Amino acid sequence: MKIDIPTLILLVGISHLMQILVFSIQYKSNKNIAGPGWWLLWCAAESLGFILILFRSHSSLLPFIIILQDPIILSGAIFIYIGIRKFFDKKINIKLIFLITSCFLILHLFFYLVKDNIYIRSVLIHAFLAGIAFLTATNIYKNRTRGINSSAIFNSVLFLIHGIIFTYITITISFVGSLGDAFIPLFFNYLQYFDALIIALLWTFGFIMMLNQRLNAETNEAKTHFEQIFNLSPNAILISHLSNGVLVDCNESFSKILGFNKDDIKDKSTLDIHIWKNPSDRVVLVNSLNRDGYCDDHEILLQHKNGRIITGLMSAKLITIKGMPHILSVVRDITEQKAIEEEIKQKNLELQKLNSEKDKFFSIIAHDLKSPFNAIVGFSNLLIEKAKEKDCDSIEDYAHIILKSSEKVMDLLSNLMEWSRSQTGRMNFNPKEIDFVNLINDNLELFNTIAKQKSITITSKIPTSLKIQADESMINTILRNLISNALKFTYSEGKITLSAEKRKTEIIVSVSDTGVGIPQSTIEKLFRIDENVSTIGTQKEVGTGLGLILCKEFVEMHGGKIWVESEPGKNSTFSFTLKGPDTIDFNAM
Repeated sequence: MKIDIPTLILLVGISHLMQILVFSIQYKSNKNIAGPGWWLLWCAAESLGFILILFRSHSSLLPFIIILQDPIILSGAIFIYIGIRKFFDKKINIKLIFLITSCFLILHLFFYLVKDNIYIRSVLIHAFLAGIAFLTATNIYKNRTRGINSSAIFNSVLFLIHGIIFTYITITISFVGSLGDAFIPLFFNYLQYFDALIIALLWTFGFIMMLNQRLNAETNEAKTHFEQIFNLSPNAILISHLSNGVLVDCNESFSKILGFNKDDIKDKSTLDIHIWKNPSDRVVLVNSLNRDGYCDDHEILLQHKNGRIITGLMSAKLITIKGMPHILSVVRDITEQKAIEEEIKQKNLELQKLNSEKDKFFSIIAHDLKSPFNAIVGFSNLLIEKAKEKDCDSIEDYAHIILKSSEKVMDLLSNLMEWSRSQTGRMNFNPKEIDFVNLINDNLELFNTIAKQKSITITSKIPTSLKIQADESMINTILRNLISNALKFTYSEGKITLSAEKRKTEIIVSVSDTGVGIPQSTIEKLFRIDENVSTIGTQKEVGTGLGLILCKEFVEMHGGKIWVESEPGKNSTFSFTLKGPDTIDFNAM
C-alpha cells in the first residue's frame, strides 16, 4: 500500500496527539519526578509543528507558517533535552539554551525576511535538530544510573540514530541543494517523516521504560533503606495484621528487648505470645488506629519472654500490605527511664521528709522550748521577790511551777536528743535480754507522783515473768512517752492500764486510758513528721508530737509496728509489737 506524504504527516500528527495523552497521564501520576512535563511539551510542540506543515498549501497562511513551523519544531527538541536534564536532576544550562534558540531564530528570520532562501533554512533546521539530538543522546548516556541503565542506553541509541538521520539530511541538502516542496514523494521527505513517526514512538516507549525503571529503582532503594532502618533501629519494630494481631515481621531490637525471635512469632498473634501485660491495651490501640489512623507515645506494659515486665512507649500507624490493613508499631523501651524517674520521685519524697523534719525541729526549738523557759525565767524572778518578802506560801507555788516547767524542758530535750541521734545515725541499736516486768515497774514508779496529783489510777496487767530481747534505752523511751501521753490526756479519777500478751511469734504491749480520746482525722496524722499535731492535755499540758514519732521509729527498729485505737471522749489504746526473743534477727538490725 502506497502512503503519500500528506497521509504520513497526518499519521505523525496523530501519533504525537496519542503521545500527548500518554505523557499527560505520566505527568499526573509522577509529579514528584521532573521530566515527563517537559516531554509533554515536546509532544505538543511537535504536533503543532506538523499540523502547520499540513496547512502549507494555503498561500495566505504560508508566511506565518514559515515563520512559526521550524522554531516550534526546534522548541520541541529543546523541551526533550530540558526534560532529560530534569529527569536526571541536573542543572539546566540556560545560557546554552538561550544561545541555541537565539542563533536559530536570528538566522531563520534573516533567511526569510531579509534574504529569502529555503535551501539555507532547510540546512539550518536539520543541522540544529541533529545537534540537539546528539546533545540529548550524550546527556542520557553520561547520566544513566544502574537502575535505568538498559532503558537509558536504548534511548541514547535512538537519539544517536535520530541525530545521524538529520545529519545525513543536512549533508545531502548541502550537496544536492533544495529538496523542493515538503509534499514531494522523495526519499529524503519520507526519511524525515518516518523518523518523526517511528523514532518518536520508540522514544515514547523508551521514556516510559526509563521512567518505570527509575520508579522501580527508587522503590527498591526505599525498600532497602526501610529494611536498614527496620533492622538497625534501637527500638522494637513489628508489623502485624490489624484484624487478628498475627505477626508478619519484627526487627532485631524486638528480639533483644522482648526475647522473641522470628521463629517464635511465626504465624502467631501478639496475644498468642503474651507480650501484652494487659491484653486490653491492644483493644485501646486498635480503636485509636481505626479512629485516627495512628497513635503517638502511648505508654504500655509489655511482657518479656521470660516474664519480666517492660515499660514501653509505643507509636503505631496503619499501613497497607497487599491490600490488607496492617499495624506498624515502634516501641521504645523506657523501663530504665521509668526506674530513674521513680528513684528521683523517692529522692524527692525523702528530701521533703528531711525538710519536714528540719521544720519540725526548728518549730520545737523556736516555740516549744521558749514557753517553759519563759515560765522558768518569769517565776524565778517572782520567786526572788517573794523570798525577799518572806512569803513562803507563794514561794512553794512558784517553785512547783518552775519544777513543772523544768521537767517539761527536760522531757522535751530528752526527746529532741534521741530523735536527733536517730536521724543522724548516731544512735546505736543494742538489743539484749531484759526483764520487761522490771522495766514497766521502773517507768510506773517514775510517773506515780504525777498520777497521784491527777488522782489517776495506773494498773499493770503485765505477766509476772516476761523476758524480751530489745534495746533497753529505746523501750524505756517508748514506754515513757506512751505513759506520759496517757497521763496528760486522762481526766482526774481516770484509769490507765498497761498490758502485754504473747501471740505466736510476737509480744503486743498496750497502754490504755480513759481520757479524752482522739478523732480519726487526727489519728491518721499522729505518726507523721510532716504533720504538726499537738493537743492540749486535761490540765492544759502542751506537747510537741515528737514523742509518738520517736516511738514509731524505735518500734520499727525492733521490727514491730505501732497503732492506736480510740473512741473520742471515752478512751484511747496505744499498742505496739515486739518480736519474740527466738525470732529476732539481730544481723538485720
